[in-house]
Amino acid sequence: MISKKLIAIDFGSTCISAMAAEVLENGAVKILSEESKASDDVRWGIVEKPSGASFKVSELLKLLKNSARMPEISQVSVSVGAKSMKHIVSSVNRFVPKHDVVTNELLAEMVEECELKFRHPEITIFDVIPVSYILDGKTMEDPVGQSGIQIKANYHVVYGNSIIKTELERCFDRTGIVLEYNPLAVEALSTVVLDAQEREVGAALINFGATTTTLAVYRNDVLQNLLVVPLGAKNITKDIQELGINEANAERLKCLKGFAMESMVDEPMYIQIASAEVDNPPVKISTKFLATIIEARLDEMMQPIFDTIADLSFTLDAGIVITGGGSKLNNMIEYIAEKTGIYARFGDHSEWLDDNTPEKYHDPKYAQLIGTILLTNEYRKEHPVEVTVNTPGKEPKIPRKKFKDKIADGFLSFFNDDNKLN
Repeated sequence: MISKKLIAIDFGSTCISAMAAEVLENGAVKILSEESKASDDVRWGIVEKPSGASFKVSELLKLLKNSARMPEISQVSVSVGAKSMKHIVSSVNRFVPKHDVVTNELLAEMVEECELKFRHPEITIFDVIPVSYILDGKTMEDPVGQSGIQIKANYHVVYGNSIIKTELERCFDRTGIVLEYNPLAVEALSTVVLDAQEREVGAALINFGATTTTLAVYRNDVLQNLLVVPLGAKNITKDIQELGINEANAERLKCLKGFAMESMVDEPMYIQIASAEVDNPPVKISTKFLATIIEARLDEMMQPIFDTIADLSFTLDAGIVITGGGSKLNNMIEYIAEKTGIYARFGDHSEWLDDNTPEKYHDPKYAQLIGTILLTNEYRKEHPVEVTVNTPGKEPKIPRKKFKDKIADGFLSFFNDDNKLN
């Protein structure tokens, strides 16, 4: 059996979190421990201060080693989602050698050819996602073993600024810890908050982070659109601070009395809060005006996302799913539904958790870490770090097959130094 003790790290803009977990035989995640430290080393999903982030990671892993009772931690996984990450459609045409059958090796070569198209010193390719294949005019999902003359592969390529890769590498170079796997953050989230049917018929996933808001659109079980907006929940907090209160009180006010829409404030009231300046009198704030401030910033954050959804060539039959710490703002579901005219709901990763999981881990802020654990578990099945005698048992429930399209081991070169654009 492959070892299932896994470590995931989330580089958030307000804190860095590390989780140790195990994937049980039934597919449920058993959380062994979780540690976090406040951090200002990351912005827009990019490690801006590698030295500070590296120190915090080292401290977190020491704490995790003790609290999870692990003998050693030598490798971790980090899901990646940052400003500038986008996707583009690409295709590659090839003749099948000697009119033979299509092989894994041929498809791997075609992926490499696709990557070559986007090589550039300032670009990193994070994923190459096969969407479909056309063999002698016939469209199919899996052509391996089929005979033909000419094959065309259609891909969605996820790319971003190379600084995302280099600064993350610099952080871990200082720790001596190996980066085992780097899935896309949206894939980690979609694994736990969307089911296979929703990804198939069309669903939009919106992740409300502290400094970024990310849209991922799925259809036919493939990532169709990716958009990262460099504004998040922290920007709303800063707007409220402008009323003359400190950041902690602004955050508390937003969470307790803030509304996503001014029209949802049925019974306006005034709230008195201590001024950020010690010698100044308390600040008196109307909940109606507070909602106006929040809605204005939300509109700015969400307009690019709403525009992308409106321009889709297909319908979102499974609606819009929201997650992330910022999604907990009062009436966020109503706000999304009113602005788009599309059914919206909260993402829920609870079904992936072991029955004895403490209640706090049901909070959406842990969804990305749990999704990263599940995807790393799948990755490790194909790239085992420890192999022992298999033991009979219940067939595990596994996440949807993210890896079904990974045609040959290693053909996706996450953070490959050779990924540059011509």
